[in-house]
Amino acid sequence: MKQTSRAGKVPGLALGIALAGSVTLPAFATLGGDAASVDADVVKMKAQSRATPAAGYTVSEITLPTGTVVREYISAGGRVFAVTWKGPAVPDLQQTLGSYFDVMKAAASVPHGADHHHLSVTTTDLVLQTGGHMRAHVGKAYVPSLLPPNFSLDEIK
Repeated sequence: MKQTSRAGKVPGLALGIALAGSVTLPAFATLGGDAASVDADVVKMKAQSRATPAAGYTVSEITLPTGTVVREYISAGGRVFAVTWKGPAVPDLQQTLGSYFDVMKAAASVPHGADHHHLSVTTTDLVLQTGGHMRAHVGKAYVPSLLPPNFSLDEIK
């Protein structure tokens, strides 16, 4: 009978997040940044993409070759105000979160209880929630100051 040891497994989300910043995956538009690069990035990633207009913003949905779906919420002014991800692999969070990555990384390094599979960050500049387990990762991040007028947080899915 084969025995397995927990010692060899990834200890938690904080380590996974730290490693995600060093993994080279295809890039896409950055949270808080200009959305002009989305089309070029889709071609570069050999990903599938579709854009869905909504009242005051557009949702660009990109399906990565890994099967992970990344949604970028783009204001009428062309700024990415929110991103979400769901799928078997975490996208490159350093690229996805841009300058907000350091805020998330600092929060991940602070002990946050026994739950190593979820991370929640709430600052005046960034709200981020992420969690999951192997092959089932989810997350969302948004910049409160960039939300369009009359935007409901329930729309970030």
